[in-house]
Amino acid sequence: MQRDGRILLPLLTWRKKMRSRQLLASLLLLLFSPLPLLQAAPLVQFELAAAPGFPVTGQRKWIDFMKKCGITSIRIRGAKASDEPEVDNIGTAARPIYEVTGLISADNRLYLVGGTFRHGDKTGLSGWINKLKLDGIEALTARTGVFGLTDKQLVMVHEQLVRPVEFSTRGQKNSNVLQRIARQLDLQVTVEASARVAMAGNEVVVEEMQKLTSGTVMAAVLRPLGLVLVPDRPQGQPVRLLVTSTATTAESWPVGWPPQKTPGNLAPDLFKFLNVEIRDIVLQEALDALKPRIGLPMLMDHNSMVRNRIDPKTVKVTVPAGRTFYKKILDRLLSQVGLTCQLRVDEAEKPFLWVTSAKKK
Repeated sequence: MQRDGRILLPLLTWRKKMRSRQLLASLLLLLFSPLPLLQAAPLVQFELAAAPGFPVTGQRKWIDFMKKCGITSIRIRGAKASDEPEVDNIGTAARPIYEVTGLISADNRLYLVGGTFRHGDKTGLSGWINKLKLDGIEALTARTGVFGLTDKQLVMVHEQLVRPVEFSTRGQKNSNVLQRIARQLDLQVTVEASARVAMAGNEVVVEEMQKLTSGTVMAAVLRPLGLVLVPDRPQGQPVRLLVTSTATTAESWPVGWPPQKTPGNLAPDLFKFLNVEIRDIVLQEALDALKPRIGLPMLMDHNSMVRNRIDPKTVKVTVPAGRTFYKKILDRLLSQVGLTCQLRVDEAEKPFLWVTSAKKK
């Protein structure tokens, strides 16, 4: 899985929580969504409640400091016992006006919803104000996890990427497959500048991935190009899917997931017994003969094979005569050339086989 050790555990934790609740230019034009019309920034008004005995000179300093942070509507009064940090929208959803109540403590700290700031911390306070203006009240306290997204945002991404791919992928250019999937999603797909050159090539998809989910297929067709899919949300903008180089990110959407069901329940045909003998046959030919019998999509990790100089179309393999089951046959074939076979599921829990290097990164 892409950068397994870095993101697998948090991604799996999130999934468990969720279960309980033509040319490159034309491609890029289709993938890029038009920018929304600019709107006036929301107004933010501050009312600060100063702790008993807080000096008037200190209050004046806070007013001056808030103005440096871009706040012009501000007043300070003495604190009441019932005061607590809060933010209300006294405008409308379309044109919000945020009324912020903050507390100034005796030790000259400003307590706001989702943040505490020392006098002079312009970077911190300005960042808080920008988050409120761009992302709203909820963003001030929302907990983020993988990809810097909230659980709600991750669920939304999953609901998009769980959609099945309804067209044949085999023999199609990688970039064309990505383009067709992107058209079917309600999320903006953005191709970073560093990824455009890689997508301009003529690489084609070797495997048939029709009926697998959009997330798994997108990750799989990008991987041979040295690219990955990253859900993210630039501040003040909606969640998007970013296509970028593997070198630019530590987190990316994986090619499938470890299954929750046991292998026997998920893919029983893998464990059917048969008499077998394979003698000095090219690996790819052997795999092609087994695929229809197993009844599972088989995706190849071409990156790891190139990295380890393994060519399934040239290396030959052997399995001695005997009686065994399909998974064991696959394991024996692949282990002879330094490969392994993993049973994974897509976002809709549909199983497939992932053939990758047996070497750990």
